Amino acid sequence: MTKKGKSYEIPVEDANEPALPLRDDLAGTLPADASDDQAEVRIGSERSLEEAVDHLRRLQAEFANYKKRVDRERLETGAWAQSMLVEKLLPVLDDFDRAVAALEGEDSPALQGLTLIRDKLLRVLSEAGLKRIEAVGNPFDPDLHEALMTEPVEPERVGTVVMELSPGFQFKDRLVRPARVQVGVESE
Repeated sequence: MTKKGKSYEIPVEDANEPALPLRDDLAGTLPADASDDQAEVRIGSERSLEEAVDHLRRLQAEFANYKKRVDRERLETGAWAQSMLVEKLLPVLDDFDRAVAALEGEDSPALQGLTLIRDKLLRVLSEAGLKRIEAVGNPFDPDLHEALMTEPVEPERVGTVVMELSPGFQFKDRLVRPARVQVGVESE
């Protein structure tokens, strides 16, 4: 066949040779006359596919673990930032306590106002997770208390907190400030 001076030859299939399917995997089996090389190629490609699937599963598991770790770190960072803010607000609460103590005994609007503000601040901090460490009458715990003074006491009160000099606080089970206390010791 010619077209504008060019000739084209169309190959004719040999009628004696069977036609191979276009995709072996659709046929389900290798052709009967497939060589060992074709079988090895197919086995190699199946292994490659299995390795790729395994690799993708590992990547998927790694990504799930990464997401969990990032979420956990985000929560920890948020809790740390909150505890730092609470730690900075504790001196303000101490100032309110000192102001209320200085005006105690008076029935003035200033005392009532300071008391309301202090109570509101303490309530907000408590709702966020702040807890006051109960010290007086409890055994001295170096993880929660800081002993500043000692006082001779009866034998049954040795090692207990006799007086709280400054309150201690925990924020969401993290010690923000230890209670500064006076501890009972044996009398000499």
